Amino acid sequence: MMEKLSKADREYREKLRKFNISYFIAVLFMIVCMVILLIGPRVYQLEISESAAGFLMGFFSSITIVFILFILRNRQIMQDPKKLRMQRIARTDERNVQINGKALRFTSFVMSFVLVLLSMIGSFISRELMYTATCLLWVFLISYLAGYFYFKKKL
Repeated sequence: MMEKLSKADREYREKLRKFNISYFIAVLFMIVCMVILLIGPRVYQLEISESAAGFLMGFFSSITIVFILFILRNRQIMQDPKKLRMQRIARTDERNVQINGKALRFTSFVMSFVLVLLSMIGSFISRELMYTATCLLWVFLISYLAGYFYFKKKL
């Protein structure tokens, strides 16, 4: 039945398969992080507070659950040609692509504004807070420039 898919549907199915591989690798990484968090303080005498360990366990396990749900959803879509076609059309629709782009630009602006504000306020409160916010701004700027020049060449 999958042989009857259009070329665009086959390409989108392959894209979902690659996403699933990435999600699976992320799940494995999160599980390794949880194992390290569980055995690290006992075996390697890692110093970590209970509140930090609890937060990280919750963070890693929730991210793991989200990625597993993505994998299951993608597998379900990949097995049903009708769902695959509907999903591909919804994801590649120009209006949806434009909405997503505008939302990302807005989010980038808000994130930049908050990081600038945090680095200014952080300079009065904590040197570490200021450095963290400033470094995140640099990461944001460098990743933007890398993406800009990469896509300028590619597109």
